[in-house]
Order: sequence, then structure tokens, then C-alpha cells
Amino acid sequence: MTANSTPARRRLVWDIVSRPSLRVPLAFAATLVVVGVFLLLLGKNPFGVAIELIRGAVADPNSRADVIMFAVPILLCASGLLITFTAGLWNIGIEGQITFGAIFATIVARSVTIHDSAWLVLPIELLLAMVGGGLWASVVAVLRVYGNVNEIFGGVALNFIAQNILISLLNGPWKAGTYSSTAPFAAPALLPGLDGTRLSLVAIGLSAAAFGIVFVGLRGTRWGLQLKAMGLNRRSALLLGVRTQRSTILAMIACGALAGLVGAIQALFIRGKLIPDISGGVGFLGILLVLLVELRGAWLSPIALLLAMVPVGGLKLSMALDTTRQVDTSLGNIFQSVLVLAVLLSNGLPCRSRAIAVSIDEANFAPVNVSDSTSQESP
Repeated sequence: MTANSTPARRRLVWDIVSRPSLRVPLAFAATLVVVGVFLLLLGKNPFGVAIELIRGAVADPNSRADVIMFAVPILLCASGLLITFTAGLWNIGIEGQITFGAIFATIVARSVTIHDSAWLVLPIELLLAMVGGGLWASVVAVLRVYGNVNEIFGGVALNFIAQNILISLLNGPWKAGTYSSTAPFAAPALLPGLDGTRLSLVAIGLSAAAFGIVFVGLRGTRWGLQLKAMGLNRRSALLLGVRTQRSTILAMIACGALAGLVGAIQALFIRGKLIPDISGGVGFLGILLVLLVELRGAWLSPIALLLAMVPVGGLKLSMALDTTRQVDTSLGNIFQSVLVLAVLLSNGLPCRSRAIAVSIDEANFAPVNVSDSTSQESP
């Protein structure tokens, strides 16, 4: 056995676990182990909790409809984030863009009466929502391009500003009643639902169309190739003739427009009015989804449904389990938070593998100390 056999084995192990096809399953497995240990400490059977969670998400038609309608906004956000992530942009400000989309849709929705035509009102609301989300995203892009402000910091700051603007509107001119919210919107202002279900075919169609356009656009258009070149190396893309500043702004606006649609769906169907937490963390779930699929768009839909099952199924855990030591509905948030950490750690595995490879190469090609070798040969 050579002296370098142990580092070589370590390198082989890291090469295996850092493969793209294994990183996501490993992240899921690590998350299940951590959550399982947490449940054991609470005195609960992890397998029983998992069965009840799945049963709560798919047991009846209403639950299945809730899962689908929870997955639709996540898929819309992830479709927009595919554009910015491909371009190498971390659009953390997507929550603020969702909020502004809902605000712009509410401008029309709160003035709609029962006598108005939905076929005239709804296109205007959706278009305004896209404009609102796109405008708020363009602020992040302009700060990045002309102010040299990283989009992460700019996005976080604008998230807080958007939330404060929303709260000021709901506590001021748009407040209706005791609580900080608008009055429920009239029926023509709401997205129509499928009779007897909690499904909106309009929302599902918008999500599917957006995903299809983004998927084809990133794979089969010149603009998609330019965004990929920017994501790999922005300076090299600029030297090759890609107008990186314009592409950065357009990518952020496109993502913001889809985020604005999410805000419209949240306000015009899920909630039926404008409330303080209108985004509901959907934007961050979209970021998690894109990190999970690692820009492989074909996996967006199934994993979006999987992520949507967790909060919907978690709502029924406290009712399904015994009342002496209940599992709180926040278990779903714990699962998602641990999954985020596991995904981030798994994305760092290739860097660790390369570091081990470099250390092995440096050891193999280390220069020989001449003085030491001569002293060993002398009698």
C-alpha cells in the first residue's frame, strides 16, 4: 500500500458524492435523516409522521387541488429564476417583485364591481402585475449595471422596501375593516376557478405557458446562449460580443414579470384580497427549487409538486396525531430550511473534490530535498 493510497481513496469518495446526479438525492436523504432525528427527540415515529404527511396531501380531491395550486406559483417563480440563474444572477429580490405584482394588480381589482366584465378586467390585472414585477426587478438590474451594487444586496434591500410600501398601503388608503388588508375583491376581478374544485385553470395555464417559453428560450435561442455564456464567464462573454449590460437588465425584467404574475395569482385567487404577507415565501421556495434542479428545467414540475406537498400535508399533522404531544405545522418549514442548507452544502462538494485533487497532485510532484537524500546515502 502506497503512502498516497488514503488521499486517493478520499478523492474517489468525493468524486462520487459530488456527481450532479447524486447531489440532489444526497441532499434529500440528509434532510430526511435530520428531520427524523428531530422527530425522535420529540417522541414521534418518523415513518408515521411521513405517512400522515403524504396522506394529508393526497387523500382527498381538495388536498390534491391545494398541492397543485401551491405548486403553480413555485413553478412560475422557478421559471423566471431559471433565466437569471442561467445568466449568473442571484435574484434574491423576487419576493419584493411578487409583492409589487400583487400591488399593481390590486390597483384595478379594488375598483372592480360585480357588474364589470371579467374578460376585460382580468387581462388588465395580469398585465399590470407583470409590469409591476418587471419594474421592481429593473431597479435591481440598474443598481447592478450602473451602480455596481450586487444583486443579492440590492434585492434584499428592495424586498424590505416593497414590504413596507405594502404595509403602508394596507394600513392607510387601502385598509378595509379592522385588519390590515383590502376588502375582498369582487367576483369579476378574481381568477375563475374550476367548478366544484379549488383549481384555477387560468393560473395553471399561465404557469405551464411560462415554463414552456422559458425552457425553449434558454435551449434554442440566441439569447439563451448569450445568457449561458454570461453565467459561465461574464468577461469572456463581453469579449465575444455579448451585450452583458442589456442582457442583465432584460433577464431581471423577464424574471420580475413572471414574479408579478405570481403576485396576481396570490391576490386574485389564493387570497382573494391583498394582505401583508401576500408573497407567502413562494419566491424563496422558487430559489430552492432552482438550486435543487441545478438549471435542469425538465425537473422543475415534479419537484415543485413535491415541495408543495410538504406544507399542505403538514397542515393536517396536528389533527392526525395524538393531542398529547402534537407535531406543529411548522414541521414543513423545518424540512424546507434543512433542505436549503443541505443543497447549499451539496453544491460545495465539487469544490472540495477539486481541493483534494490539487493536494494529491502537489504531493505527487513535490520537489525532492537534495540534502536529505545525500545524507541518507552517506555511511
